[in-house]
Amino acid sequence: MWRKQNRKFSLYFRIMGLVMLIVGIGLIVDGIGNYVDQSRQKDWITTSATVTDVSSEEGSSSSLHNSHITYYIMTYEYVVDGKTYTGSTGRMSSPRLVGDTITVKYDPEMPEENTAILSPNTRDLVVLLILGTAIAVVGFFLSGGVELFRNLLRKKHTEEPKESVPKTDIGFDSTAIAKIPAKQWVPRLAAWLLAFVAVILFVKFFLTSGAADLDEFRNAAVATGYTAVDSTEDVRQRWGVGSMLIRSVSVHEDSLRLDFCRLDSADGCRRIYAAATLPITGEVTESNTAARQIYAVDSPTNFAAKIRSGRMMLYVYTTQEDKADVLAFLESVGYWGK
Repeated sequence: MWRKQNRKFSLYFRIMGLVMLIVGIGLIVDGIGNYVDQSRQKDWITTSATVTDVSSEEGSSSSLHNSHITYYIMTYEYVVDGKTYTGSTGRMSSPRLVGDTITVKYDPEMPEENTAILSPNTRDLVVLLILGTAIAVVGFFLSGGVELFRNLLRKKHTEEPKESVPKTDIGFDSTAIAKIPAKQWVPRLAAWLLAFVAVILFVKFFLTSGAADLDEFRNAAVATGYTAVDSTEDVRQRWGVGSMLIRSVSVHEDSLRLDFCRLDSADGCRRIYAAATLPITGEVTESNTAARQIYAVDSPTNFAAKIRSGRMMLYVYTTQEDKADVLAFLESVGYWGK
């Protein structure tokens, strides 16, 4: 039974090695292909383009410390000989707001062909070559490539004495890991998985407990006596965030403005929060906890604040006279106080 289990583990490692080998080679080919394509665009003409939309998406990171990274994709338009063309950037590490001007290149013979990469990206080429080579080498060892190569050499030199052939395999033994008793690694793996799930549940249900979502916020505002309306398109234009803003609900009255927004990524929300400015100056109050981040300003006549929690951001502006009522409402929906 144990021998069958060893064979099964050995087969798993070989299959995993083949997959890694294919992925590694694919990364190398992709990196070289992209660099060649970018080199052929050196003669393209540069021009100014206007960002018309921005969105974000999360992907896996090659870093050992960060499992996810947020990328931003901008849609833009530019004019050539009186005709408007559109294009989009690839994945970028930081966003630009709607209405910002960026520099792009286009093919003078086919103006609709364009790119936001102005010069061949040597860094991406090096990263893909190193990463692809590392993955391919590990995959080569796991798949038994070394053993296969040695067997081919043995067949080629069958006329040589057997003593000339090493008796020990200096390559990676894909069955070595399978020889570890299950009672050693199964409990450890289960413990790590349970700890990971516990952390996710803690963040999701404890740190964010009590914080209202958009519909709950709207219902609570109406129950308090405020008029809450959908303001998605209005906030997208005023903030210049485009499709990064999924939805927003606002309360706009004579002495009060509340904009409650959901962004498409936590990193995008963090960046918008950091860039947001408040319309008044005065005494500053800051609070940074695991659940939320608050920056508030008190002037003699007004109160303003920006609040962030995960992908949610809240903008507040009111008078000192109405401040207590507004903060009581925010506390009731989980965005103020303890």
